[in-house]
Amino acid sequence: MEHFLKETIKKAGGIALGYFGTELETKTKSNLADLITQADIAVSDYIVHAIGQAYPDHHIRCEELDEDINPGAPYEWVIDPIDGTRNFAQGIPFWCTIIALMKDGERYMGAVYNPVSEHLFFAEKGKGAYLNDRRIHVNTVQSMDAAFGVFSRANNMGIYGDYIERYRAANAKLVLQSESWIHNYGCSLQLCYLASGGVDFVTGNAGMDWDYLAAFLICEEAGARLTDSDGNEWKRGRQDYVMANPDLHPKVMELFR
Repeated sequence: MEHFLKETIKKAGGIALGYFGTELETKTKSNLADLITQADIAVSDYIVHAIGQAYPDHHIRCEELDEDINPGAPYEWVIDPIDGTRNFAQGIPFWCTIIALMKDGERYMGAVYNPVSEHLFFAEKGKGAYLNDRRIHVNTVQSMDAAFGVFSRANNMGIYGDYIERYRAANAKLVLQSESWIHNYGCSLQLCYLASGGVDFVTGNAGMDWDYLAAFLICEEAGARLTDSDGNEWKRGRQDYVMANPDLHPKVMELFR
């Protein structure tokens, strides 16, 4: 299954890459930022067909399918053909293809592929996390003062940063007085780069199975601590999550108390 998963996601990413940077027809789904293109459909069709041919009795759940295939089977494939479709459609090279494999309701294997950089993240339960077959781990950052949490506002440390209080106030207004979608990367790759040590913490409250399951397994196998925003072990179905290395995680949780 590992070989099949890796080969399938790389071929799927190649299909997506063939559409990237071309003129695409876009349609909205749940909101103006939730898009679908012909590339999403083409990649979805390829992955669903490949799994159906190799494992005809398996459950298939895909973002672009109206209905699941073989629901209730012990093995379940959960697919996001193109995660970060808005980035993809706008020519921003930060998007990926995601495939998770569940076994008896538990995360078993996960792969996230960034075809632009040819970064393939993979994990199998209990066997560690890998980037292009190289073992990866979360970093050991312990202070929130210098933690990289994917939000751009300078502080009073060092030579960088001007109009600091003005930007603190603007950030508060953005959060408290607008309905702007504060989404940063807009793609689950941010979680994978936490797994490989580049990002220090990630929190979120908007996502579905196909966004989370593979990336969460990769992060946990890389040593990340994962909870919901109540501080409990994250369970499938919760859209909120808090993730960091075990030392930093309690400090990130202070944001929610």
